[in-house]
Amino acid sequence: MGTLSAVLDTVTSRIHGCVRAGVSTGGAVVKPIATVVVRHLPRKVTEFGVGHRAIGIANGMFGEYAVSRGGELPAAMTIRLSHRRVDLDHAALAAAFPSASGRIVVFLHGLVETERSWFHQSNLAKGRTGTDFGARLVEDHSATAVYLRYNTGRHVSDNGRELVGLLSALVERWPTEVNEIVLIGHSMGGLVARSALHQAQALAMPWISKVTRLVCLGTPHTGAPLERGVAGAAALLSRFATAAPLVGLLALRSDGIKDLAQGYLHQEQWLDQDGEAPDPVATVLPAGVRQYFVAVTLSRTEGSLWGRLIGDLLVVPTSAADRTQSADFQWFGGMNHFDLLRHDTIYDAVLTWLRS
Repeated sequence: MGTLSAVLDTVTSRIHGCVRAGVSTGGAVVKPIATVVVRHLPRKVTEFGVGHRAIGIANGMFGEYAVSRGGELPAAMTIRLSHRRVDLDHAALAAAFPSASGRIVVFLHGLVETERSWFHQSNLAKGRTGTDFGARLVEDHSATAVYLRYNTGRHVSDNGRELVGLLSALVERWPTEVNEIVLIGHSMGGLVARSALHQAQALAMPWISKVTRLVCLGTPHTGAPLERGVAGAAALLSRFATAAPLVGLLALRSDGIKDLAQGYLHQEQWLDQDGEAPDPVATVLPAGVRQYFVAVTLSRTEGSLWGRLIGDLLVVPTSAADRTQSADFQWFGGMNHFDLLRHDTIYDAVLTWLRS
């Protein structure tokens, strides 16, 4: 508690100093604040403790400024196993996955999360069996689970491009021939997966035909209302000179967070448009990829006003469903955004769909 308290105290004093100085742009203060936070991150990453959560938050908040520290804050997307990075060479992959199958299920976490967010303690009272969806799919679907960690503060399109490169190397160096690839993304992870598939399709990557399924759990396909609200407030306040310090603080949001306002998948959507709205970019996925979108709400009644407005606390069902896409869709009530990572009901629904 002492370490976390020190971090909060230091960050708070830096931010207050920026306000007093009347800073109107965030870039000058993001790096020093990020440096302070990273320096005070817990050194020991525990199974379910604060370590991995702090790492995820630092990445999501500061993006490119969350510089690497011992591989825990990766500059690049990495495969992780038992808290450690797995190198993308044949020997390392063979050692990490001695029972590798030809069916790979790749898990992509969401904003301010890490791969450890998929793991949980078994608690039948809360509908949690086992420790993670991946381990269960090994038994139930003859698959090998691959968990990724990436910097969620970077643009979705940048992470999508990295995923294209990682999957290319993974397929080439996997211990056995890869027959099928399934992508499962929670929240932002679904956007990253869709961006990667679009880019891989455009590049005609040889492994693209092996991707058969994409599962998006609580993904804000059409944007997250909370981030849109912040972006709207920043735009409104920017009209008033006296609000410059506050606008500067709002600008501290990372690129990844800003992408969530409209669910941006492509570089063309966030490049400087001279203040104009970006032109629509059609997302093209391989014809053989089936999509499955899952939404949950706190409300137990589908279509209720409360459910439509609050959703799962972070994403509303209309965004998670995105009826303009060709996808199978399922809704569940009485759950929040993070239940999508660990609840038995969600696992059973995904398994049933994968078997269909």
